[in-house]
Parts: sequence; C-alpha cells; structure tokens
Amino acid sequence: MPCFVFSQKYFLLDSLKNHFRIETFTLDTSELYGIRKNINVYNVHLTKDHILLLTVLPDLDETILPGTDEKGQNWMLLDFDKLKKEDIISKSKVKEIASNWMASNTPDKKNMDFRVVKKVNESYYVSKMCLTELFSITSLKTPFISSYGSLNIAEPKITIKEVEKSFNEQFPNRKFIMDVTDIDYLKNLDDPFSFRNYLSKEYTIQGKKAYQFWTFDGWWIIDGYNEHRGIDRLIYMPEKGIVGGSYDFYFRYRSRISDYKLWNNIVNEKVMIAEEVK
Repeated sequence: MPCFVFSQKYFLLDSLKNHFRIETFTLDTSELYGIRKNINVYNVHLTKDHILLLTVLPDLDETILPGTDEKGQNWMLLDFDKLKKEDIISKSKVKEIASNWMASNTPDKKNMDFRVVKKVNESYYVSKMCLTELFSITSLKTPFISSYGSLNIAEPKITIKEVEKSFNEQFPNRKFIMDVTDIDYLKNLDDPFSFRNYLSKEYTIQGKKAYQFWTFDGWWIIDGYNEHRGIDRLIYMPEKGIVGGSYDFYFRYRSRISDYKLWNNIVNEKVMIAEEVK
C-alpha cells in the first residue's frame, strides 16, 4: 500500500482526544444514496455547547477489486515522519479556528481543506476527504431566533415541506432554492430571508431524546462541491453529539444519484442514523 503526504493541515485524533471529548459514529450510505460506503463522523466537543464536526467522507472514485471489501477505504497509509510540525493542528490552533468561527459562523466557513490522521497499531492513516464544520447548541425560546450554525432544541418545529409552501406563496416568481431538480444558481443578495438551521423533529433513540435539524440554503455552485451546505440534515443527541445526517452536496457531485431521488430525500428529510445508536 502506498504512503502519502499532503501539503495541508492535519487534525491528529490522538492529540484531540488528549484535550477534548470525542464521540465517534459510523453512517452507512446504502439506503440513502444507493452506494455501499461508510462515513466516519467525529464529534469534537470543544465545550458543552460547541461541537467541531469532522466528517471523513468516502472515496467515490475508488476502484473496488473483486473479492475485496465493496465499501472500500476512507483512509490512506501516511508516512507520519515526513509531516512538518507546522502542518499539525495544535490545541491552541484548534481553539483559534473555533474562536474565529464562533465570532461569525457563516456557510462559506464549512470546508474540505483539512485532513484527519488516526493511528492504528504502529501505522498512521490519513483521511482521503474530510468536511469540517462547527455547531453551537442553544435553547432559545421564541421570539428569539438563533443564528446560522446553531442547533436550537427549543425553537418551534417546522418541516421543509412547510417552508417550501410558504416560500412559494411569498415568492411566487422564484424557484424554491432547495429544490435540486429545478436549481436557481443566482444567489440574490437582496433576499429578505437568511440561511439557517431549522428544528423539524424530536424523537427518542435508545431511550434518550434526539433532535432532527435541516439547513435552509441553496445550490449556488454549478461545477463543484456545494460544500457550504455541509451536513444538510442532522440528528443531534445531547451528551453524544451529531449521530446521523445526510451529505447531499457530496453525493450529488461525485455519484450517479439522480436529482429526483435526491430531492425526494431532501423534501422527506431522510437521514442516515449511526450504527452505534440503532
């Protein structure tokens, strides 16, 4: 197996675990996207109310050889000794990144610029793809409205279908910005609405409360990842973190899933739930 070294920045899982509580979950993409892959989700609990979410996404271009694991590998062997110290994200740098993010949490800050490194026995492995996001947990009651990136477990529940209906009534000459089958690529800076996370469901998993959220945002990138969408829909469980969700932006660009199937997933708020909490 070849070893790789990239000219970029790395989160070392062992180092993060020494300073922060991390909850790890695995999502199976088979039912939602029709592809047998795994997604590795790392909840880095920076504080009791802030989660740095690192999602290791699968390699959708990987050639799977007959007789091998059909799900393939999300990781590559890494020559750790060749990493430069300045390329490894320290505890202070993690706090700096989070602080800057908290000061102004906007969709464009979601990124796929970092990599995650894990140690297995005496070998190191680096993620092929990693999405980095930051979420704040709040409990604001109406009339207060939480900001982007906030998972407000106390706000009134509203579904995507309800928002779509209201959007079409209030903006009859506009395409619904979430509809992937009829995309409006023009991002109008004069729009009176703002992008944010909405609470839509509350239920019980393993005897504990879980909250499902979805993100109101559009598909602005014509050729490339709409990574500003991040984890479009997600399930949050107190004490554990984010235990489920969807990554439509990633699978739309790299796989053969149709826009109509994707829209069905979106409007019906379908998600993957971690194997560890089923």
